Amino acid sequence: MMNSTPRQRARLETEAQITRIGNRMLDDDGLDGVSLRAIARELGIVSSAIYRYVKNRDELLTILIRDAFTSIADDVDEALEHDTSVLTVGVTMLAWSRRHPNRWALIYGTPVPDYQAPRDETVVPGTRIMVTLTTLLSQASVHGNPNSQVPPAHALDVLREGLRELGLEPDDQVIMRTVTVWAAIIGLINALRFGQFGPGIEPVEDELMQGLVSTLGY
Repeated sequence: MMNSTPRQRARLETEAQITRIGNRMLDDDGLDGVSLRAIARELGIVSSAIYRYVKNRDELLTILIRDAFTSIADDVDEALEHDTSVLTVGVTMLAWSRRHPNRWALIYGTPVPDYQAPRDETVVPGTRIMVTLTTLLSQASVHGNPNSQVPPAHALDVLREGLRELGLEPDDQVIMRTVTVWAAIIGLINALRFGQFGPGIEPVEDELMQGLVSTLGY
């Protein structure tokens, strides 16, 4: 960091350590295993000192959620540099979910009780893949159902406004394609990660994603 003081650099490093330790706890034991007091012990500081960096558990959750969204979006962006396709988005998200199942559950699973993610900190990282997918679908050739119908314009008003806030102006067909592909990819990965297909499905996860994307017409 240019022109930063030693104190600022030390704080940034401590904050990075808190994120790394928190992620490791989440990976090892799920959300129940994430503890500010345990992080303080690992950092070698008294438990009260941790609050100089993280105000409370909700703020720690926000840090971990933001980091998870950034991590998966970075993976998708990197993969798309080599192969620009809807399938690349799907298989990359799937691979990330396998490596980090508890992080996946945190950002795409059941909402954490009594926690409300602050929009100003989570919307941008949380919508990066959606923005990428919308842009990709606006350029993609579609071979899906020729009789598919776009809902009435008013049904897409909220989504249209949300995409506009993110700097996108897709037409209604692209919005509906994005909703369809997004819901399908997230739904399949959730079904796989949360055991909804039963045991023995793990070896064919990638093939299922390929079939899903092909069935959608991409």
